[in-house]
Amino acid sequence: MAGISSLGAGSGIFSADLVDQLVNAERRPVELRLNRRESEAQTKISAFGALKGALEALKKPLETLSAPEGLKALTASSSNESVATVNVDPSVASRGSYSVNVTQLAQAQSLASGTFADKDTTTIGTGTLTFTVNGVSTDVTVDGSNNTLQGLADSINDANAGLSAGIVDTGSGFRLVLSSDESGLDNAIQVSVADGDGNNTDASGLSQFAFDGTTSNLTETVAAKDALLEVNGISVSRSSNTVEDVVQGVTFDVKSVGTSTVKVERDPDEVAGRVQEFVDKYNALQDIIDKASGYNADTGVGGILSGDSTIRNIERDLRSALTTVPAGMENSTVRTLADLGIKTEPSSGKLEFDAAVFKEKLEANPEAVTALFSEQNGVDGIAGKIEATIESYLASDGAISGRTKGLNNALDQIQEQRDRLELRMETYRERLVAQFSAADSLIAQLNNTGNYVSQQLAAIAPKQSSGSQQ
Repeated sequence: MAGISSLGAGSGIFSADLVDQLVNAERRPVELRLNRRESEAQTKISAFGALKGALEALKKPLETLSAPEGLKALTASSSNESVATVNVDPSVASRGSYSVNVTQLAQAQSLASGTFADKDTTTIGTGTLTFTVNGVSTDVTVDGSNNTLQGLADSINDANAGLSAGIVDTGSGFRLVLSSDESGLDNAIQVSVADGDGNNTDASGLSQFAFDGTTSNLTETVAAKDALLEVNGISVSRSSNTVEDVVQGVTFDVKSVGTSTVKVERDPDEVAGRVQEFVDKYNALQDIIDKASGYNADTGVGGILSGDSTIRNIERDLRSALTTVPAGMENSTVRTLADLGIKTEPSSGKLEFDAAVFKEKLEANPEAVTALFSEQNGVDGIAGKIEATIESYLASDGAISGRTKGLNNALDQIQEQRDRLELRMETYRERLVAQFSAADSLIAQLNNTGNYVSQQLAAIAPKQSSGSQQ
């Protein structure tokens, strides 16, 4: 490369610029071809990425519709939410109307000690307090390290015994307050004492905290109560104001004493919204397919994946799944998506959804509509079949992954060809430089010889001229 700067010095013909032009002329056709192939591969990878994203988006609503509960949306209401509110689990709940009469709310027990002069310095005794809540007993040892009201409260709270301890300043002294963490009779607090003074029942030392059903040295300020209610005339009691499992899939949250009517009803708008999401995602996928493989009559140009077998197979398999009749439904009044107001627009391939028709069919025959979409007795409905088709294409060993890997391999090969092209061009450049240098040297020698001959002739000519004059 260093010799290029002197090219043309002998002849004035060859130059580094001429070498660059010849090298670029040799490189250009190959480079354009590689650029074109690289751009096409990258564009196809991008198109397959968009296709994959659209398929993944379509898979989400299908996951909902492929399960029976996806076609079983329910809504619940309470006529008096100040008495009770309601929540439903649509996977197990059923339609129904329930009269709820709340006669008592659940509450957590609270106990209070006598009054102490100071919470940090007044000693309370030593020994062991055993707290029993809902059948679980927890020991708290009281010694010189926590022999105060505050020390005892801290130790109880650290013990995780199913209750909490606090201290109330009454203005005339301090009282320890114990409260159950959970409401209900089962979570009532019992406190038994092993008093260091040997007497476990008197009102001195740790015994003043006894509350075991026999000795009650603490004062019950709030009684433990269960929630009591009637549901359609049936008496129910629960330890919590959140009442579950009285009606399958229905949870009552009772708020106050009183009555309310709770209704659980099918929500066709919610189900229709799920179907609409499926239709919208399918149509978005169709837009991606059209952009990638469609033909533009105005420009006469097809999409980047026009004619690609993978995209043709996806269209074919999806259309087949859309029009299938699930096994066992051949004689049903609802056999295909078209029966539910979901039809294909022939010119675009997109789906059109008549929500009014769908809701009418859902109300009239919910079992058949559910069976058409979702799995029944181990047999996939239409949603499950489409989902399975999508999963086969999205799998790590599926067609989209295979085509993308092939295109990435093609990009690697293109880069290898670029590397080889650069090596070949470097060799070509060196050959040109060597040839031009040799030619330049030869021309320089010829020029030097010509100059020498001219000089000799010029030197002879005056002598001949003077000899002729003599």
